[in-house]
Amino acid sequence: MMIHVVCFGNLWQGDDGFGIRVFQRLSGLSDWPPYAKVFEAGTAGLAALGYFEGCGKAVIVDALKTGASPGCVLRLELHEIEAHQEAFSLHQFGVNDLLAAMTAAFAARDVPEVVVIGAEAGEIHPFTDRLSAAVEAAIDPAIDLILRECANWHEPVSSLRDRLR
Repeated sequence: MMIHVVCFGNLWQGDDGFGIRVFQRLSGLSDWPPYAKVFEAGTAGLAALGYFEGCGKAVIVDALKTGASPGCVLRLELHEIEAHQEAFSLHQFGVNDLLAAMTAAFAARDVPEVVVIGAEAGEIHPFTDRLSAAVEAAIDPAIDLILRECANWHEPVSSLRDRLR
């Protein structure tokens, strides 16, 4: 069964570009595991539902607004997101909205296991492609968490981490 890593964000909105920066790093792997695919979803909203087809597990990567300190790396499971009414994402159509739509869209099929890995965004500065220092520093810890999610399916974390070097 496949694992899909779906990275959201907008490079031209400062910290909202976090997921795309993670995508760039992960897609630079010379030999991404054959059971895993990484996708750049941008700010796709409902159009992102296709990224969740054909996988048993999906890792969503995005900048988040949860009230934590900027740069704090979070790993959230589906039940933790459903418990809140606020949108976690910086996009108008938030992660929790996407997950609700996915549950409805997959009604007759199994919904993949979903994990969200994100960094708490600081202030959003439109028309800049630079992450704040705190969110930039969150990229490596987030990648480690993503690699752990992939390793939990098939192979040791150390062999995946070696591919980033």
